[in-house]
Amino acid sequence: MRTEPAALILIVDDDLDNLRVLSTLLTDSGFRVLTAKSGQDACHKLGQITPDLILVEGMMSEVDGFELCRRIKINPRFQKTPVILIIARNENQSRLVELNLESVDYLAKPFLPIEVLIRIRLNLQLLSLTRSLHESTNLLNQEIIARQIVEAELYTLNQDLEQKVIERTQALTLVLNELQLREEKLTYAAFHDSLTGLFNRAWLMQYLSEIFEQEQPQLGHAILFLDLDRFKSVNDHLGHIVGDKLLQQVAKRLQNCIEPSHKIVRLSGDEFLIFLVNQDGIASVETVANSVLQQLHIPFEIDKYQISIGVSIGILPSTLNYQQPTDILRDADAAMYQAKRSGKGCYIVFTNEMQLQTLKRLQLEGELRQSIEKNEFCLYYQPIFCLESQKIVGLEALIQWQHPQKGLISPDQFITIAEDMGIIPSLDLLALKLACQQLYQWQQELQCAESLVIHINIAAAQLQHLDLVEQIQKILYDNHISPSAIRLEVTENAFINGSSIVTQVLEKIHDLGIKLCIDDFGTGYSCFSQLHTFPVDTLKIDRSFTKNVNASVESAAIVQTLINFANSLGIAVVAEGIETQIQLEDLQKFGCEFGQGYLFSRPLPIAEITNFLRIQDS
Repeated sequence: MRTEPAALILIVDDDLDNLRVLSTLLTDSGFRVLTAKSGQDACHKLGQITPDLILVEGMMSEVDGFELCRRIKINPRFQKTPVILIIARNENQSRLVELNLESVDYLAKPFLPIEVLIRIRLNLQLLSLTRSLHESTNLLNQEIIARQIVEAELYTLNQDLEQKVIERTQALTLVLNELQLREEKLTYAAFHDSLTGLFNRAWLMQYLSEIFEQEQPQLGHAILFLDLDRFKSVNDHLGHIVGDKLLQQVAKRLQNCIEPSHKIVRLSGDEFLIFLVNQDGIASVETVANSVLQQLHIPFEIDKYQISIGVSIGILPSTLNYQQPTDILRDADAAMYQAKRSGKGCYIVFTNEMQLQTLKRLQLEGELRQSIEKNEFCLYYQPIFCLESQKIVGLEALIQWQHPQKGLISPDQFITIAEDMGIIPSLDLLALKLACQQLYQWQQELQCAESLVIHINIAAAQLQHLDLVEQIQKILYDNHISPSAIRLEVTENAFINGSSIVTQVLEKIHDLGIKLCIDDFGTGYSCFSQLHTFPVDTLKIDRSFTKNVNASVESAAIVQTLINFANSLGIAVVAEGIETQIQLEDLQKFGCEFGQGYLFSRPLPIAEITNFLRIQDS
């Protein structure tokens, strides 16, 4: 049996990332896809093919989406072909109205993939219906002409024809009703969470946008941003089926905490938002928040499990003075994370001070993203000493941000932000590159540099990428550095919790001749039973143990055990955070070979560390 081929859709966008995302979405949804990288490219391809639908980005260079629509629609061949323009919300709709073109629809950014699919399918259904109507009309006209020619002889046939028209009209009415019902179902699916039946993020963004469009916004709106505590543990230990049932029960309890006029939204995962309408002051908002805390503190009975969770709540007292829905979510989210940091199971009301901190962080994020391109980073080096000879055997490279206005910014002020932004891999590789360049320069000038080992920190997330090995190898090769001169420091949890990919990457790095070091050993799982299975050359004892080595019998025992165990495996030990002579003497007594800390030296810029090395070289 022959089947109709899938609809052919032409996507026109000069942004290759957008083109790739839309192409993948539509291909995965069963459509045939043809792409054009510009308006000119689209015009050329339309001279050769006739797509069923055209999806056009509104803002393109040279020929933009609006002009392309005009050119397409002046061609009689494409007057009925549906065109969907992707435009920014409230920005270019006036141009679309001015065009006044047939079969031209629009999709406002930002949008969800389901919105794209719904809009495409509706337009294709309308196209099919229009064609069907057109064919029916042509057939009806032919029959009327035939009736006029032989009206006298075909009176009975005329009666049959009228009956057919009635039946077709009834059938068409049924089709239209069915289409309307399907559209209602699709609209419901687009704005509701399929698991809980609550409103979803798409509905929230549209709802907030409608509020902003009102000439006189309603007063008293408040936002409660909820994030469940310990939900990840439920998913990890009891499975996603139990986790889904838990979310459904949470949704029901939340509905018991609010009035019918209020709205509940499931944003994603275990994040919910309650939109309180016309609240009478912060006291009434806090009453709802306390009710939510109490309801979600009661254990849940799911299958055979009794599950106890909690919730952290960020309260945005009012949506006034906001211009964008994203700003509302940003500040409500900031208050929620403050509740998380305050110990969970509580609520925090968003304040002006929090807003200043949030805006400051956003500004720092923007500057940080540009700082890599502007080469605003440098390295400081903290010496690692042989505790017996008191000579430098290595240097830990610590990346610093040389901000053009704020001066030198230490890692503890931007590393967490960089992790959230996903740019830590770039910073790690940049640090390795800068360290290799500097080491090569030292090797040309100083004899002691030939035996120096540079310690570089590598984030655990970086180890999920198989191409990391090739990137490291290229940096070493380009800067004429032997792999044995580099020691990569990885956190303890990265080894313990690492996937098979992480293990594979670590082994390949070690096979290159690069040494591996477990950083901050003792702060994670400290899994002694697995230590011998890792490709590790060195472990660093965390400064929290070093600090108490002479003040706590337990800390001293732990440190001695770590050192003895590592030495038995042939693994070198570096003690971090040595600050006093007594700490140094105790570590020497325990058999620790290497150490670093303020007793010896703070992290130093290149000029000062170079002088340090010259003294040792003399």
